[in-house]
This record gives sequence, C-alpha cells and structure tokens, in this order.
Amino acid sequence: MKKDKNSSSFTAIGSSSLLVVFLVLCLATFAILSLSSAKSDYSFTERLAEHKSSYYSACSQAEDTVAAIDNLLAQTYQAKAMSFDEYTGTLNPLLLTYEAVPLSYNTEGDAPVISWHVPVDDRQALFVELTVTDPQKSTGYYEIKTWRTIPSNEWQSDDALKLMPIK
Repeated sequence: MKKDKNSSSFTAIGSSSLLVVFLVLCLATFAILSLSSAKSDYSFTERLAEHKSSYYSACSQAEDTVAAIDNLLAQTYQAKAMSFDEYTGTLNPLLLTYEAVPLSYNTEGDAPVISWHVPVDDRQALFVELTVTDPQKSTGYYEIKTWRTIPSNEWQSDDALKLMPIK
C-alpha cells in the first residue's frame, strides 16, 4: 500500500509540473505573437505617417502655387479693362515667367486650363488643374478642376506566367 501512495503522489506532482510547463509555453508563444504584431503595426504606422507628411507637404506647395497664380490672374485682370479673350491671351506669357513649378497652359477647351505636378514621393505626384474663369461672370479668377494624386511613373506589368516548365 505504501508503494501505491508514493506512485500516486509522484504522478500528481508530475502532471501539475507538465501543466505549468505547458502554460508557460503558451504564455511565451502569445507574448511573442503580440510583440510581432505590435512591431508590424508600429512600422506600418511609421510608413503611413511619412506618406501623410509628404502628401501634406506637396499640398502646401500646390496651395502656394495656387495663391501665386491667383495673384497673377488678379493683377493681370485689374491692370486694364479688357475682354475675356484678351485676358486669357495675355496669360500664357505671364505664366511662363513663374519659375517655382513648371506650369502648363492649355486653351483647347471652352476655358483655359493651368496645370502642374508636385512630387509627393518617388512613386506619386499631386496633379492640379485650374480652369481660368471670367471674373465678370464668376466670383473668382479660377476654379479648381482637378486635385488628385497620380503615379509618377508608368506601371509595368509582367504578363509572363511560368507555371510549369515545358520541355
């Protein structure tokens, strides 16, 4: 009988030790998984903050350009009384003198359009288009036609699928 008591107490000590070891392993595994998840969340947040910062910096540069164009349009219109066609005809040489950003002036449609790009990062740029309006018919000198991010370089697709080598 004594032998049975010793073996049963040894079994009880062994099973509780195994349970403690199993729980410690489970806790260590969960700790490593949560640390890995926190590290990936932190790196994603850093990249997102960097992208947002560069985007808002590009927006700030674009708004500075819009303010300069607004001043240029106001000065040109207020310099002397002229028709809308004369007004838009004098804008192209004036816009070419703006050196901060290369501007594009297009008069193909109903109203002239001023456009330019501001780089956001190595993959994206902010594209802005302003439509020049007639100050006699509208409240301002321009309307924002486009304000969006576009890819900086053309996407290159890889259509080759190497599923199985053919001999």
